[in-house]
Amino acid sequence: MPYVFGGHERMKDHERRTGFIARSGLPVLIEGECGTGKEALAELLHELSGNGNGFTRILCRQSGSVAHLGPANGHGHMELSQMYTEARGTIFLKNVHVLSPAVQEQFLAALEQGDTLDHPPAVRLISSATESLEGLIRRREFQAGLYYRLSVYRMGLPPLRERLADIPELFGVMLRRAANGSASLPPVPSRMLDVLMAYNWPGNLRELQNIARTFVVTGDVDEIVAELGSRLRLPPVVPQARPDGLSLKEQVKGASQKLETEIILRTLERHRWNRRRAAESLRISYRSLLYKMKSCNLRVEVQATPDGE
Repeated sequence: MPYVFGGHERMKDHERRTGFIARSGLPVLIEGECGTGKEALAELLHELSGNGNGFTRILCRQSGSVAHLGPANGHGHMELSQMYTEARGTIFLKNVHVLSPAVQEQFLAALEQGDTLDHPPAVRLISSATESLEGLIRRREFQAGLYYRLSVYRMGLPPLRERLADIPELFGVMLRRAANGSASLPPVPSRMLDVLMAYNWPGNLRELQNIARTFVVTGDVDEIVAELGSRLRLPPVVPQARPDGLSLKEQVKGASQKLETEIILRTLERHRWNRRRAAESLRISYRSLLYKMKSCNLRVEVQATPDGE
């Protein structure tokens, strides 16, 4: 499936540069929170590089050995420096920030030794980190020499909560991947998309992918909306039954309206009650937002900015 860069300014900048960086062969450091798509971007860089010698995933550990993530190839566990000298193609170093100072020194020595050989190792290094390596250097927990070796070019991936407008496209790609080519994908109701856009996504793309898989398997919109609502710490989405009783359809409708009110309220608060920006974030028209605010009895509580009227 295609890699989704989306409309976030940083992602658009990456999209413009990815092809050139991939073909350059430069060592790349990809930084970002867990689940932001660092490994997928590393795979894309390898694919676009034209290097046919393979993509080797390495899980960095604090011990002197590393784990090879992929088909068995006889490596098992070995010293990181040995892996570097024997591998070919692209090596993806996952979580390079966890390497102990001793392993960092050994690996840096291997890199420096490789420079002196008549035939240096034919390896392109792509690394990922969920912590700032510069911060670790300031705390003397990471070798500055190794950092400059790995970070010839840096790519920072924003968390999903900073690129909520990309969720519809991202979710669509994830649904098609989860359906494994099936032509019968369940439609995504607008109320479910509203919840996806209002959620904070601490697990980033990985958490969104889990929702996509669940939706493809169960197709249960109410269950997913209720689950995300509980993660948002919203009021219960199923109202208490009245003495005269309510049908299931009436209860679901009432719960959906209540959740919609909470989502609109949170979005307005996030944009300081700027209604135009809130409407853009919710991907509805400005007039529709005003109508929904009126029906939900929501009034502007702070003075909006001029462009928000």
